[in-house]
Amino acid sequence: MSGGLSDFGLRLSVLSSVGLLAISSWVSAAEPASNNPSPASPFLRLRETSLGYHGPEGDFTNLTEIRIGWFGPHDATNPLGADAWWAANLAVQEANAQSSDFGLRTSGFHRLPFRLVPRWAVDPWGSGVSQLARMVYDEQPLALLGSVDSASTHLAEQVVAKANLPLVSPIATDKSVTLAGVSWMFSCAPADDAIARVLAADILATLPDRTNKLAVLSCTDHESRMAAREVLKELSRRGHPPDFRFEAPNGARAIAAQMAALAEARPRAVVIIAGAEDAARLVSAVRDQVPSALLFGGHALGRARFGELAGRAAEGVRFPRLFVPHPGDAVTARFLDRFVAEHQRPPDYTAALTYDATRLLLAAIRHAGPNRARIRESLAQLSPWPGIAGPICFDGTGQNTRTNVCMGTLRHAAVVPPASKASLNQTLQEATPL
Repeated sequence: MSGGLSDFGLRLSVLSSVGLLAISSWVSAAEPASNNPSPASPFLRLRETSLGYHGPEGDFTNLTEIRIGWFGPHDATNPLGADAWWAANLAVQEANAQSSDFGLRTSGFHRLPFRLVPRWAVDPWGSGVSQLARMVYDEQPLALLGSVDSASTHLAEQVVAKANLPLVSPIATDKSVTLAGVSWMFSCAPADDAIARVLAADILATLPDRTNKLAVLSCTDHESRMAAREVLKELSRRGHPPDFRFEAPNGARAIAAQMAALAEARPRAVVIIAGAEDAARLVSAVRDQVPSALLFGGHALGRARFGELAGRAAEGVRFPRLFVPHPGDAVTARFLDRFVAEHQRPPDYTAALTYDATRLLLAAIRHAGPNRARIRESLAQLSPWPGIAGPICFDGTGQNTRTNVCMGTLRHAAVVPPASKASLNQTLQEATPL
């Protein structure tokens, strides 16, 4: 009996030592952002620290081109990924056209052309991740761009953590993406909590009377759940949690039960948190069941795909805008001209954010040379960096701290600023589809 207890105690001691070693390694790797951290705080404030990278590093040699991995759709007809792929290629083309300027330096590396190496699969968690892993080790890119959503970005993060490869995410808004302690991860989009603050403020400014019932309808995919969690948290923090909460399965068509419950609840406003295609389906269904309700949505309603599918049902819907063009800026104007000439419509935020993320990564590679660790350092050092969609300023985890998000309203298939100080009756009347 005593021998068994002793053996158990030994195993417990070993496990405790391993746990303490992991914690101490995490803390020792974190470098305080300030030289005078508050001695009163017992917590490690991860976003105020920088894990850095302190392992081996080495230059790539005998390169004939600068390869950058792309984990996302690379089909020009893909309804959700084509714009991002186009924007990344535009940034690469522009950088290659300017390569002669870098040729004035002594290193031949600056004369090499950039090339995107794409990998993707319909099921990224199945064959997609194996294709990504093979690309990372066979093609030997200096960095990786991706992916099209937060779930796929989490997947790519697991690969780069093993490969010691910088990963720049253009459009993922899930703030937990950079909280895994992977020092190679950078996220250029504003986080869900920053977006939720703007959305919640607009909702409550429109519904100042607590008697106006509010419903939140969201899908169950990872992206929607994480965004909905932040919206619910922000509404509760402001003292106005939703009166009704409904969930719809991702991609499902059978939503009769949710719509019946929503019609019975008769809310004055409905917030829809879902991907572009699911949001279009839900907006159309809500218009049929509760035609007088004011509709708000998450930032995914700013996708061109949403407007295309929702049609007239999208009229008057309000949502956070992640890209507000400033035509007075020469870089923005050139990007807009190229996109409209190619697609005969304005770009949505996915194109603009991807263009920014790619240009930032290219600048970091040019600055650092053929060395993954130095590219990672250069990405951190170039922050804050001015993008056409807004500033990119990384915190210690690699998350963009950008907060300049504003609301927009769909009017006749165009995104316009919402009317200021509109009364609830005015807003409801304007939101009714034609």
